[in-house]
Amino acid sequence: MRARSLALLAALTLSQAQAADLVFGRGTEHASIDPHFNDAGNDVSTNQNIFDRLVEMNARQEMTPGLATAWRALDPMRWEVKLRPGVTFHDGSSFGPEDVAFSLDRPNRVVGAAAPWTRSVASVAGVDIVDATTIIVRTKTPKPMLMDEIGNVFIVSKRAATGAGLDDFNNGRAAIGTGPYRFVSWQRGDRLELRGYAAHWRGTPEFDRVTLRFIPNTASRIADLMAGSVDVIDGVPPNDVPTIAARKELRVWSGLTNRITFLAIDSPRAITPFATDLSGVPLAKNPLADVRVRRAISKMINRPAIVERVAGGQGVLAGQIVPPGQGGYADDLLPDTMDVEMAKRLLAEAGYPQGFGLTIHSSNDRFPEDSAVLQALGQMFTRGGIKVNAVNSMPFNIIIAQAAQQKFSLFLWAYNSGAPDASEGLKSLLATRNVAAGMGGSNRTQYSNPAFDALLAQGLAEFDETRRNAIFAEATRLAIRDDVGIIPLYWQKHSWGTRAGLRYETNVQDDNAVRFVHPGG
Repeated sequence: MRARSLALLAALTLSQAQAADLVFGRGTEHASIDPHFNDAGNDVSTNQNIFDRLVEMNARQEMTPGLATAWRALDPMRWEVKLRPGVTFHDGSSFGPEDVAFSLDRPNRVVGAAAPWTRSVASVAGVDIVDATTIIVRTKTPKPMLMDEIGNVFIVSKRAATGAGLDDFNNGRAAIGTGPYRFVSWQRGDRLELRGYAAHWRGTPEFDRVTLRFIPNTASRIADLMAGSVDVIDGVPPNDVPTIAARKELRVWSGLTNRITFLAIDSPRAITPFATDLSGVPLAKNPLADVRVRRAISKMINRPAIVERVAGGQGVLAGQIVPPGQGGYADDLLPDTMDVEMAKRLLAEAGYPQGFGLTIHSSNDRFPEDSAVLQALGQMFTRGGIKVNAVNSMPFNIIIAQAAQQKFSLFLWAYNSGAPDASEGLKSLLATRNVAAGMGGSNRTQYSNPAFDALLAQGLAEFDETRRNAIFAEATRLAIRDDVGIIPLYWQKHSWGTRAGLRYETNVQDDNAVRFVHPGG
């Protein structure tokens, strides 16, 4: 009798856990519910609750089966992909190979995408349906990393998404996925309401009702966590970690991510909008086009001071895109060291012995202390011989649109890769922009180096992993060390706060998805 009572109690406890509500306070809102509109962290974190992908990345960024259960290369230009049987969309319709073929083609047809997903499908020449659980993906060129690319693409319902536009997804009509949570409503600037999808192929989700609240002000997010009006928050600033950790009803979860903080440089254009002479008159020639000026700017930066004093120790100094342990990391490519005198000499050699004027930009809600880091950089540039005319920070949804229109000269940015190697970052940040070919999707300065492009193409076509990673490392040296295409600063650590009774699974991707929140802790 006692054993039966304990079993009933355990079942009741599990049922209550599954039926629990969750309120997640996020600092930054997504741009759209259309999963093929914006290949950026905020949208990915939101949309993976609603839509599934062929493969998933666990917290260590290891590839695991998703809607695809197995895959193999039949030859250099054909891959067989086995699909998971018995999966249903939120409207009860069956998932099948037609939905995958449609989803791998659709990113090419999304008009006005903020950050196009075309880079993930650019290599696909076609999809042949073999049977209800088998497809053959044909590629335009040999693609040894095909599943790293197409595996990231969210799968939508062909029936629901055919002919659908942004409004159809944002109001929920086309937001029909196979993910663990169903779309309920989105109040832009406030919240997104979701409900657990009990028929999900992984089983009943851990939460029944989920609310994503968008609270850009960090102090307000923390206050809401302390007041109990939210259960989880992201972007806990370093200075607030001890305060939250000291409260018995709260928890802090911190971990290193692969999100690289860097300076994007408007080097390709003959004239850049925010470079002036010392009296404020716009320069007729872009000083950032000179590699000596770019190298000088890097030499002005005290990276340890930024990480320790501004970012509160929540980072690791970086000299390249991927951190140690990921494919394509170059052991000899270390963070640049500050040398103000060398910076001034480089400026003089480039024809700016007295320096020049510059306005710099960043977000103020994208990651902890982003605007504070920009202020610190402004002070360092001033000491290095650049007259900083202004230090401007703005909300992420504003800066991302203006950056895409090349409205800045030098801006602080952050990028986290969905791949466990350098391929995605190199393609996205440094490859010559060619949206149709899947290159340069986040290359908002239009940086271009043909020699780098050739090395990258060679690496992307190499099936031997050791040789491929060596090529990626060489390409990184060329674009970052030799050409200073971007200026890496540090890889971010990230902290999440939860109420007691919840655990946040810290992850390399810096992902704010509900799948990393669990009862317990």
